[in-house]
Amino acid sequence: MKPIARIKKHERTISKVVLVVSILTLIVLGSTILAVDMLRPSINGAEQPRGWQRTPEIRIVMDSTADWARIMFNDLYQTNTNGVRIFQFGAKGWLGGNDSDDRIDAGRDLTFVDIIYNATVVRTGDIVGFFKGNNDFRHTRMFADVILEVNEDVRQVSIYVMIAGAGTTTFQFINKESGQVIWQDTQTGNSFTQYTRRWMSPDVFFTTMHIELALVVALAAGAVITMLVLIPIVFGRKLAKTIEDSEGL
Repeated sequence: MKPIARIKKHERTISKVVLVVSILTLIVLGSTILAVDMLRPSINGAEQPRGWQRTPEIRIVMDSTADWARIMFNDLYQTNTNGVRIFQFGAKGWLGGNDSDDRIDAGRDLTFVDIIYNATVVRTGDIVGFFKGNNDFRHTRMFADVILEVNEDVRQVSIYVMIAGAGTTTFQFINKESGQVIWQDTQTGNSFTQYTRRWMSPDVFFTTMHIELALVVALAAGAVITMLVLIPIVFGRKLAKTIEDSEGL
C-alpha cells in the first residue's frame, strides 16, 4: 500500500489523536493563564526588598582587540556612591586568543597607572580587566565571575568602562544561572585612554526568565482553531458512516 493510501486509511484516527492533543494543550494553557492572572496581584502587592541586594553570580566577559581594558566598580574616589560593588570574586580565565604573558586583573583596591592626554594618572579601585602588553592588538576573550551587591534604593547605578587607545572591546554581564546577557556595551579606542561612565537600572541584575502571557494566549488560540478544524472531520465522517450503515440495512 502506498504511503498516501495508508495516511488516508488512518486519517480519522490521526485526526482524533490531534484533536485530543489539542484539547489537552488547551487545558494546560488555560490553567497557565489562570495561574498567571491569579498570582500577579500577590506578586505585585508583595513588599519587595530594597537597599543593598546581592546578585546571582555574574560572568563578566570582555571580547577585545585592544591591548587592555577594564571595568571599575566604584567611583573615581574609591567609594560606592555609584550604587554597585563587588561582594565576591570567583573563577577567572581566558576563553581564547591569549599569550602566556597576558594578564587578568580582578580584585579590590588594585592600583593602576594610565596616561590620559599625556598626563600620568595613578588610581586605585575594585576592578575586572586584562592587560596584554602595549600594542598587542590580537583578538582575545576573557572572563571573570563575580557576585555583586546593588543598591536598589536608587533609580540607576553606574560603572566605569576603561579602554586603551586602540582596538574595540565588547563588555558583557551574563547571568550564569540563566545564561542571559543582562548588560552589554561596545567601546572603540580613539587614540587616547578613555574613562566612560555607564548607567543602568539596578533591576537588570535581577532579571528572571518568564513566560509571556501573549505567547500563551497565541498558543491557546492555535489549539482552538485546530479543534474547530478537526471536529467536523472526526464527527462528520462518523455521522456519514452511520448514515451509510443505516441506509445499507
